[in-house]
Amino acid sequence: MKIEFLTDDNPLYVLPFFEEFFRHHASEFEIVHISGCRAMGKRSRRQLLRELTSLYGPMGIARVLLRLARARLLGLVPRNRRARRFYTLAQLCRAYSIPFARISSPNAAQFVSKVKQRAPDLIVSVACPYILKEPLLSLPPAGCINIHNAPLPKYKGMMPTFWQMYNAESKVGVTIHYMSLAIDEGAALFQGELEVQLGESLDHLIRRSKRHGAHCMAAVLRQISAQSHTLLKLDKISGNYFTFPTLEQIREFRRRGLRAI
Repeated sequence: MKIEFLTDDNPLYVLPFFEEFFRHHASEFEIVHISGCRAMGKRSRRQLLRELTSLYGPMGIARVLLRLARARLLGLVPRNRRARRFYTLAQLCRAYSIPFARISSPNAAQFVSKVKQRAPDLIVSVACPYILKEPLLSLPPAGCINIHNAPLPKYKGMMPTFWQMYNAESKVGVTIHYMSLAIDEGAALFQGELEVQLGESLDHLIRRSKRHGAHCMAAVLRQISAQSHTLLKLDKISGNYFTFPTLEQIREFRRRGLRAI
């Protein structure tokens, strides 16, 4: 089964998924291509910086920006697959000889045409910051699937890990589901949980849950390849949709003793 990944080219919070997936499962699957979109998609850099500064605070955002700069710099250094860690998705893909390209929108006609030429059996979205549309959705014969780090339909939308911490959940969820034209609405293939550690920061939990999700995704891909997968019905009526938190919600997050970083 030929698999193509669509993702957010984020070296801090998405790369851990691919590091874990490649290290443990890359040999099991034929990965034909990985496409990385700009972090947070169409969101302007100014808006994104403003939102993240409100979330992390001045010192926290300084740490994040230093980590990003370090990742971009060290990501230029060639590494082989035996390296203990990687700094960018492009660097990781080079080590595993998997084609990688940065793209603007996965719905662009030129990109859809290239996907058609590669003829993947399945498209997998990992934090892709765009809603996939036709004709891309119906292009791969096995469909398009997405991993969402929360239980659906309870936590649809943005920042699911933040909202689960905000609501004092003792566990964060993971849902792998088919993609449809509506956000987080497709039939589910897998639902699981990961315990939140005492005093764990949002930063740490996101990265840890991404690594956990890599193993969940591998299990689902095996089932799809063997045609042994089953569908889970989700209660669409009881779902909630979340967006980026307001300044007051971020302040309340801190008042509850929670840390972003």
